[in-house]
Amino acid sequence: MLEKIWEKIQAAPVITLFRHVNPDPDALGSQRGLKRALEYIFPDKQVYALGEMSKDGFEMDQVSPDAVKQSLAILLDTSNRDRIDGKDLYELATDTIRLDHHVKVEDLATLDYVDEAASATGEIVAQLLQVNAQHPGSAAAQDLYRALTADSQRFTTGNTRPESLMAGAWLLQEGADVVADLLASSRTSMQAWRYQNCIRSTAVQMQKFLFSVMEPQDYLQYGLAETDARENVFVLSGCADVQIWALFTRCADGTFAASLRSRQLEVRDIAESFGGGGHICAAGIKGLSSVQLTDLIKQLAARSLEEPVSQV
Repeated sequence: MLEKIWEKIQAAPVITLFRHVNPDPDALGSQRGLKRALEYIFPDKQVYALGEMSKDGFEMDQVSPDAVKQSLAILLDTSNRDRIDGKDLYELATDTIRLDHHVKVEDLATLDYVDEAASATGEIVAQLLQVNAQHPGSAAAQDLYRALTADSQRFTTGNTRPESLMAGAWLLQEGADVVADLLASSRTSMQAWRYQNCIRSTAVQMQKFLFSVMEPQDYLQYGLAETDARENVFVLSGCADVQIWALFTRCADGTFAASLRSRQLEVRDIAESFGGGGHICAAGIKGLSSVQLTDLIKQLAARSLEEPVSQV
C-alpha cells in the first residue's frame, strides 16, 4: 500500500496537505514534515500545507479552489470528516489519500491508509518515505521526529511498538536531532509555566486518577488562548501512584473540553461514550456539560483501579 501511495505522489504535479482542526504536534509535524520532504525530493512540484493555524514560524499556504481540484490531496492524522481543517476545500479534490493512526470512523479518501497500531501519524509518514527509499532532508526529518515523539510521549505510551523505535532511528539517520527536539518540546514562556503550576496546584486525586478543572479566568490571566490552555495535560503526568490523569478546561461556551491520558489502562472507550475519541491511552472529548463532567470523573476514577491489560 505504501508503495502505491508513493506512485500517486510521484505522478502528481500539485499536492495539497490537510490535517485536523486545532492541530497537535503530530498533525503539524506530519503535515510540515511531509511538505518539506516532498519539496526536498521533488523541487519542481507544487506542495501546499493548508489549515487555519500557523505555528512555530511555519505559515500555512493559501491556494485557490481550482488548485485543490487539480491536486492530489493528502489528509493527515484525521479520523472524521467534521474534524478536517478546510473541509470544504478538501472535498473539492477528486484524488485523495489519507494517512492516519486513529480508529477508523469513516472512509475519507479514495486511498485510505489507516494503521491503528502506529504510535503516531509521523511514524506512518516516516515509513512511507523509508519503504520507498527516499531521503527527506534533515528539516523534514526533524519535523517528523517531533510528531513521533509527541504522540508517543517519547516512546513511553502503550502503543509504542518496535516499528515506532525503528522509525525514530531512521529519522535520526536522516538528520533529526534528539537534543533539538527535547529543547523545542520543553521550551515554554513564563506565562505558560505559571499556568502549568496552577494546574498542578489545583489537581485532585481520586483513587489512582489525578485531574484538574480549569476555568477561563485561570488561563486568561496568563494570556493563554483556550486552545493553548487545553494542551497542558502532560503537566499532570509522572506521579507514581497515578494510572490515569486528565485536564478539564471550561470553554467560552460554558462546556468543558477533556484531555485524558493513562499509563496502560484504556481511556478511549470512556471518551467515546461521551462523544469523544482518540487512542487507547490518549483521548479527548469536547462539549461536556457539568453533569457529564461529574459522571466522567467518577468513571475514570473507577477505571484507574482496574488491572492493566496487555496491548500487544
